[in-house]
Amino acid sequence: MALVLIPGPDNAPSASNDWNKINNVLQAIGLDTSSPLRIGSTIPRGSVIFFAGAWYVADSDTAITGSGTNYVRLTNTSGVVTAEFVSSLSGVTFNKTWNGWYDSSMRLYLFDEVLAFASGLVPAPTTVKNFRPTINWAKAWSRVLSAAQLSRFFRLSSEVVLTGSGNWTVPSGVYWIEGLIIGPGANGSAGSTNTGGRGGAAGERRYFGYSVTPGQSIAYAVTRTSTIFGGTTITAGGGVIGSNGDTGLTQAAGGRGGNGGGKGGYGGAPATNGGNAPDGEGGGGGGGGSAQILSQSGNPPGAGGLGGMGSVRIR
Repeated sequence: MALVLIPGPDNAPSASNDWNKINNVLQAIGLDTSSPLRIGSTIPRGSVIFFAGAWYVADSDTAITGSGTNYVRLTNTSGVVTAEFVSSLSGVTFNKTWNGWYDSSMRLYLFDEVLAFASGLVPAPTTVKNFRPTINWAKAWSRVLSAAQLSRFFRLSSEVVLTGSGNWTVPSGVYWIEGLIIGPGANGSAGSTNTGGRGGAAGERRYFGYSVTPGQSIAYAVTRTSTIFGGTTITAGGGVIGSNGDTGLTQAAGGRGGNGGGKGGYGGAPATNGGNAPDGEGGGGGGGGSAQILSQSGNPPGAGGLGGMGSVRIR
């Protein structure tokens, strides 16, 4: 199981054996049913690779050593070609003579050029085999879209919701994230003698979008005082304000908490605590009700409800 050299003809074919070599090359090109874009854990049988002026064909599924990444490096050691996964494209440039990506040791690199361009690892998709802007949409990609715009094509397949605290790791193949950071809601105010407490303000809702790299770790923490994601911190309140509490001669209800996703805490009835806002949407807590006077004895005013914790929603 190996990449086998396809002997090429002399520069000026002079014997029947030279013409046989030409036929071998043509047959190998016809067998080229895969490209570096479709390499998985192996180089599939029948794959043909042009490596520094020589043709090689995989006579069987050929293993790629190392832990799987987006980049495969081929090394020619005395005519024996081996393939291994590598973690980066450091020191790799495009070689116009051999129409491929090589390092200073003339080792060939196979990878998805559009994906590498989107993440800013190569200046442009260059290899003729893998990028031919011959139709309108391809021309648009090569002439109009920037690397930052291309990265938007490589996003999460479904939304991720973060609560609690920890470190979120960017999955393999993801180069762009966007979404919403929801701050916690503020607590509602307590009621007074004859006035209901004010509802707490909802948490701020801040949208984001930026380039990332697979394996990147982003710290987050969702608490009642703040929501943190990477370098962004949103403290409690700052969103939709809560309602004022009612005012009465003897008793009054508290105000409703500011809506966070339509979910603020309810204002408390007289002598009743304000409602807590549910966690996740950052709604404000409800205001406490005023004191309640009954004959000669009264019930104390209600406390304000808790604001709801926020969350981080990544798409």
